[in-house]
Amino acid sequence: RRMETLEFHGALAAVQHFWLRSFCDVYLETAKPSLLTPSAAAATRRTLLSCAELGLRLLGPFAPFLGEEL
Repeated sequence: RRMETLEFHGALAAVQHFWLRSFCDVYLETAKPSLLTPSAAAATRRTLLSCAELGLRLLGPFAPFLGEEL
């Protein structure tokens, strides 16, 4: 929504919030025990990969070279 209204500072803050608060602080910490369970590990890895891919796609307009390299 912020990108559509050209509020780049707000859009970048939302991307940063996703990476630091939602993905790293919450999901990665919550997913650690699931990665140790063989029955849940594959699904957890797929979800981690799709979240990381989403985060890198969101980073693209602000840091295209960094997002592409990562």
